Amino acid sequence: TRLVTAASELARNIFKYAGTGVMRWNALNSADRVGLEIRFEDQGPGIADINRAMEEGFSTGGGLGLGLPGAKRLVDEMLVESSLGAGTTVSLKKWRRN
Repeated sequence: TRLVTAASELARNIFKYAGTGVMRWNALNSADRVGLEIRFEDQGPGIADINRAMEEGFSTGGGLGLGLPGAKRLVDEMLVESSLGAGTTVSLKKWRRN
């Protein structure tokens, strides 16, 4: 449920800010744990300041500023890479609890 909620927010961001993008998923299996990785990629305008965008309450789109920081709270690992004018990639990892 947490991963789906985070994925929904990131899909919404692609739709709102980039217009189009892709989501890819991958099963993760290591010696000591299993999980899922979901990766969102777009060719949109990019994020000018990733650190600022990860602050609760910061928004460039007039929202509450809970999207990226909220998604991060719901998963075990999150990586955001972005270049202005070249797009954004966000990777989420959620590990199964034993």
